[in-house]
Amino acid sequence: MSAGRSEPTATQLFLGARLRRMREAAGRSMAEAASALRISSVAMRRLESGHLMLEPAQIAPLLAAYGRAEAADEIQDEVARARCPGWWERYREVLPDWLADYLALEEHAQIIRLYAPSTVPELLQSPGYAKALLRIQHPDDGARLINRRLELLIGRQAALRRTAGRPPSVWALVEEATLRRQVGGPAVMRDQIEHLRGLAAESGFTISVMPLHTAHAALLCGPVQMVRYQPADLADRVLLRTLDGAEVSDRPDVVRQYLMALDSAASVRDSLPITEWIANWEERAVA
Repeated sequence: MSAGRSEPTATQLFLGARLRRMREAAGRSMAEAASALRISSVAMRRLESGHLMLEPAQIAPLLAAYGRAEAADEIQDEVARARCPGWWERYREVLPDWLADYLALEEHAQIIRLYAPSTVPELLQSPGYAKALLRIQHPDDGARLINRRLELLIGRQAALRRTAGRPPSVWALVEEATLRRQVGGPAVMRDQIEHLRGLAAESGFTISVMPLHTAHAALLCGPVQMVRYQPADLADRVLLRTLDGAEVSDRPDVVRQYLMALDSAASVRDSLPITEWIANWEERAVA
C-alpha cells in the first residue's frame, strides 16, 4: 500500500487483528460475529481489517458472543486510543502525510532493520548530524522550522527506548561511504560516529559497516527500512525513500524481495561492527 490519510491507523489495525484472534479463538465464523453486531459480513471483515472503527456500543455484544466479557475494559481503552491523535500531529506544519501514517506503525514495531547507503538512518542520527542534514534537505526553512523538524525526529527516536512494552530490536547496515560523507563537518561526524558506537553498546542494537572495498549486489539501492511486529498481527512493512517522500509497502512480493536482500547483505563477511570501524579522517583529526 502507499501511505495515505485514508488508510487505517496502526492502532486500528492492531485492534482489528485482536478482534479477529478473539473470534477465531471462540470458534465463531465471520457471519456469526456479524450477526451478533447486526452488521453485514463485509462490514465485519472491514472491522477486523481496521478499516472500520468499532463503536463503543458494539463492544459488549461482540465480546459476549466470544465469551470474553471480562475483556470489555481493555477493548474500550483500545477503542479510545484509536480515536486519539498521535503525538506527532502537533508537528503538522513539518509532517508529511506518509510519515504521519508510518510513525504509528513504526512505534509498534518489534524489529527494525535498516540499510543506509548515503546518509545515517534518521532513527540513528545524533542531534547535530540531524540538524545539519535537515538544513541541507530544507534550504528554504528558517531556524524555527528546522528546530520543529528536529523535535519531531527526536520524538520519533524515543520509540527505540519506549518503556511501554518491549522496545524494538534494531539491526542496521551502514555503507562506509555514509560515514565518510561529512554532513556538518568533522566535529559533527565525530559526534555522530560516537553516537552510533554508543547505541551499538546498548542491548538490542546491532550496527555494522560495509567497507568501501566490498562489492555486493544484495542492496545496491536507496535507503531501506523494514519493520516487523510480534506477535505477527500485521504483515511486515518496508519503507522506501523516493525523491518526493517515501513509499510504504506491505505487498508480500515486495517485502520478500527486500527481506532476502537484507538477509544476503547481513551475511557479507567483510562487514564489521561500528565499534571496530575507524575513518581515516578521524585518525588525522586526532593525530
